Amino acid sequence: MTKKYVYPKKLGKIDIFPEISEGNRLSVTIIGDPNGLRYLAELLRNMSDLDLSGDEYPAGTREHIHLHANAQLGARSCEVEICRADARGTGELPDFMISQ
Repeated sequence: MTKKYVYPKKLGKIDIFPEISEGNRLSVTIIGDPNGLRYLAELLRNMSDLDLSGDEYPAGTREHIHLHANAQLGARSCEVEICRADARGTGELPDFMISQ
């Protein structure tokens, strides 16, 4: 049986927030101390290494996690979603990624 994504233990300080001006997204800032950046790297590595072949994941689904301010991220952060683009069973990517 495949396990669902397990968050690593949060270490250090990490914030992720957008810069928005007049309703336009300009940039995203990721700022953290060394342990916070390692924590983010571990989140990404775990998502990339996740085995989607088990029965827990219906065919065609994409695994994702949510990072929340004052939980996985610092207080200044906005909610962040990290998604695996490849669909279970088919490996298909979302349409907007295919044309890139």
